[in-house]
Amino acid sequence: MLERMTSADVLWQEEAGSLSRRSTMIIAVCLIAIISVSYAAYQLWRFDADREYWLKSDAYMVFEQSFVWNGISKTDYMVWNITRLRDGYADLRLMSHGANVTESGVELTLGEADLTIDLATRKVVNGSEMVGPYLGEKWPFWIETNVSMGSVIDTWYGVTSVSQTESIYVLGQRRDCWLAEYDWPSGSMKRWFDMSSGMLLKIHNVLYRHEFTIVVTETAVMTNVEF
Repeated sequence: MLERMTSADVLWQEEAGSLSRRSTMIIAVCLIAIISVSYAAYQLWRFDADREYWLKSDAYMVFEQSFVWNGISKTDYMVWNITRLRDGYADLRLMSHGANVTESGVELTLGEADLTIDLATRKVVNGSEMVGPYLGEKWPFWIETNVSMGSVIDTWYGVTSVSQTESIYVLGQRRDCWLAEYDWPSGSMKRWFDMSSGMLLKIHNVLYRHEFTIVVTETAVMTNVEF
């Protein structure tokens, strides 16, 4: 009788152990499934968290750049375009002309950069040498749309606030914009952001370099974005 009870106990223990292993396996599979679904949902949320209705992989904006100094006027162009959207990130290419100023004069130079931004935060997470100083800072060509008078505007140019609203004629239409202003010892800058899309439409810079005062106006002239 003792032997039969011992054998039964052993069999019961084996069955209990097998059941426990199956339960553990089922729980593990369920946890993996939950984690996978949660991660996918997070990625979807992350991608859409700050996504504007116009955002697409081939979106671009062309700005006409007007440089004026000492009675001299020159025109060039600045372009940004999205080359790829992936997993909540955007790869972009930026081409812009700048003013290289020495004591003897002013020369326009071309700068080109490739970079990646986190769409949920607009922060630059990767980029070529030109954007190295801006890693971790926010992309300055569009802002959030849930802003109002006095709202903080944070870009790689620094932190400022919405100072006023202004309607400007650009891209063949009149657009209501938020105006953000910056002042530095080396110059000042105004940036006009479209109220409905958050996109930058116009820039006005005054730069003080050596004995030169350079006025740079950059206005959107071409885009495939539908407002």
